[in-house]
Amino acid sequence: MAQWRAGRLSARRKATYFCFLLIFCGERINCLMEKTYHLDLKTVLEYLWGKSAILRTTIALAKNRQPCQGYLFLRGGNVIQSYVLNQAGVLLLSGQPAYTQLSSASEWQVRIDTDPVIEQEMFKLVQQYRLPFNPSNSNPSPSAPQQKRPLNDIQLQMFSPKQSLLLRTVFALINGERTVAQIKMQLNFPSESIEEALTILRSLGYIE
Repeated sequence: MAQWRAGRLSARRKATYFCFLLIFCGERINCLMEKTYHLDLKTVLEYLWGKSAILRTTIALAKNRQPCQGYLFLRGGNVIQSYVLNQAGVLLLSGQPAYTQLSSASEWQVRIDTDPVIEQEMFKLVQQYRLPFNPSNSNPSPSAPQQKRPLNDIQLQMFSPKQSLLLRTVFALINGERTVAQIKMQLNFPSESIEEALTILRSLGYIE
């Protein structure tokens, strides 16, 4: 009798574990899968409020005979970057001009995921097509930025060795006292490259 009860309890535990496993896998699959929405951009953004996601669509620009690919990247429901590329992967529009053109689209492929995954996918696109990176919700460089958390070596692997070196070098000089101007004076890098590094570090939450 005792063995039968133990076996029954073990079976229940296995069933419970299996249910939790199905739930976990289902949630992860939902994150990885894209869903198509036949809605205007305003409605889609309202639905995605508070979420991080990648939005893709196809639009036609007057100056291009072939359809163009549009991308919107969301973090916490806020648009942090917009791009429009032609079929060859050449950048046509970015930032606010791209967002303005994309706002007329009514069919969107949406992928919802975590902040790090969405940011990683955005930087992959930036690296692949050599796109400009200037998040629309980033703040100007403060006079004396300070570190918020250590660098993540795995996350830095998405950048080229040269860019990774620049990010590490700039990050090492940030101490809450050294100004941006002083950092630029100490480094043998173009001013624009240092500003871009600061923007990336701030966007990824490493500095403030």
